[in-house]
Amino acid sequence: MKTKKNDLVPYILMTAAGVVILGIIIFYMISHLRSTANATNKIINNTEQLTAKLADYNITRYDGEELRGSQVRNFIKEHVGDYSESEAAPIYVKVTTVISGIAYTNTYVNKEHIKDIKEFDNAQYYIKPTAWFTCEVIKTANKAIIGVAFTQK
Repeated sequence: MKTKKNDLVPYILMTAAGVVILGIIIFYMISHLRSTANATNKIINNTEQLTAKLADYNITRYDGEELRGSQVRNFIKEHVGDYSESEAAPIYVKVTTVISGIAYTNTYVNKEHIKDIKEFDNAQYYIKPTAWFTCEVIKTANKAIIGVAFTQK
């Protein structure tokens, strides 16, 4: 089949325009895919941070708060009471009490002295349920919780 030479130029121009349009479409798709991937990564990172905060909320909610001695007792039972005397909890609880003018500082890492916190006979470990305590959550440089300190007011 014979073609005229002047028919060839429009075909070349249309092919070139088609290649350019196809390149623009591919570039748009790739850039859209990258921006979607970046947005997805940001959402995942935010979700992971929120999950980490919620996991520690049972402990951090007391940070800077004033609590009664009964709440301090319950905190100790809840967080270190399930560990036997040969085990150590992942966090420690440090309690500073004042009884009859004498200050006692005790660190609880397991259930060894939990029954003594209710016994007035053992004044060193006794936590008065009506006393007021301030709480401080102790963290490492990496913001990992290693302990909680309660100080009687």
